[in-house]
Amino acid sequence: MPKEMSPRRLLEFIFLDETGGVRDTASLLLPCGSVPHSLLARRRGKLPATSFYMPYMRRAKAVFHAGAGITLLVSFLAGCRERDPAYEPELGPPGPVERFLLPEATPVPATAVAEAEALVHARMDGEAFPGAALAVGNRELIQEVAVFGKAHWDKDAPAVDADSTLYDLGSLTKVVATTAAVMALVDDGRMDLNAPVQRYLPEFSGENKDQVTVRHLLSHTGGVRAGVVEVEGETPQEVRRILLSLPLLRPPGGDGLYSDLGFIILWAAAERAAGEPLGRYLRRRVWGPLGMTSTLVGVPTGCEKCAPSLYLPERNEPYTGGSYDEVSRRLDGLAGNAGAFSTVRDVARFAAMIANEGRLGNVRVLRTRTVRAFTQPQPNAGTRALGWEVYCREGSVPDHQQCKDVYAFGHTGVTGTSIWIDPEGRSWVVLLTNRTFLPRAEVHMQELRRELYETVTGHLAPAGSGQ
Repeated sequence: MPKEMSPRRLLEFIFLDETGGVRDTASLLLPCGSVPHSLLARRRGKLPATSFYMPYMRRAKAVFHAGAGITLLVSFLAGCRERDPAYEPELGPPGPVERFLLPEATPVPATAVAEAEALVHARMDGEAFPGAALAVGNRELIQEVAVFGKAHWDKDAPAVDADSTLYDLGSLTKVVATTAAVMALVDDGRMDLNAPVQRYLPEFSGENKDQVTVRHLLSHTGGVRAGVVEVEGETPQEVRRILLSLPLLRPPGGDGLYSDLGFIILWAAAERAAGEPLGRYLRRRVWGPLGMTSTLVGVPTGCEKCAPSLYLPERNEPYTGGSYDEVSRRLDGLAGNAGAFSTVRDVARFAAMIANEGRLGNVRVLRTRTVRAFTQPQPNAGTRALGWEVYCREGSVPDHQQCKDVYAFGHTGVTGTSIWIDPEGRSWVVLLTNRTFLPRAEVHMQELRRELYETVTGHLAPAGSGQ
């Protein structure tokens, strides 16, 4: 520890873990906290004995140098309580250390919110989509939720409702569902990012597949093909079995290749790790604690609350529910690459939790360090983090390189959906549309997303960022 340190820096040294996340205060004092994962690893023979003691020796030294006053403060804030090693959502307001160390939300200027709404309204008036839903905020503050137009083009179509209109999220499923589940499973100690996928999914077998890790699938560097042109199999179970048996396109760990199939495999592995249907796990572990009561997977066709994402000419009717993605449809919407449906209010709550590094109001769903780790660029992955997309100040990044300076992180969906978060100011914007349903005008979704992000955050997108 440095000899001279301000009180704030001293608290950060003591209370922040090695990745910058706020420590679980119960683990600051060893007799009062849970058994650390490092101790469990040492017992399994994976770490030398000294690696367990060193972090506590460093912390003890820091407290010693700080004096008895800080020692009493640590004891008061930590308290002596037993905790299970597996993390679960913490219910209750943030503690004094977290309130001190983490900045409060800074509202987006009202003029920027109004300009963002005008941008969406102009696209809707130009018939790029029949309706839309927009949410804007900063950290955990959900500042504005606005809806526009109708669910589809018919004159008697219902108006878009922030709390009841369900949008097909498309590939936004990858973060709101699949990645969110893996983040929680990592927190729960049920998944290891560097473990081979075969640990959880033995039937994922074949040449080089034993080398594919969970991290590879999240960063699209697992060598898995992008997708499939024709889906074989009569039942969802048979379809999944065939997809898992497909050979790799290239050795894992090389250049990134965006892969829907990789996330179908990841969903199956995460479900096995969870020990229950992944939709149920998400409702219990992530969506439920966040109040995301309208977020669903496995939505049947004919959903009355769903905005249609396709038109079926053979039936002369809109296609609602199911999934816009063909493979996801064949898997009854339980795929991982697509198939989730949600309202703008729910997705806003998810975005606010991520922007606030794992906490929304009085509920902490994910550890701070987990959110930070998953939103960091990965080697040989271009603009990919772990499940999340990142955009870089240096502009376009080839798949064999790594983004160096993150300008934004989030994800998009082909149906016209997106989440984008500013990693510095922590402002965020959510856009949900069904632009794939009978578009009447050319839709420039990337342009609209970029304009919304620039308006809400006040940052200009770097040239060639592709956002």
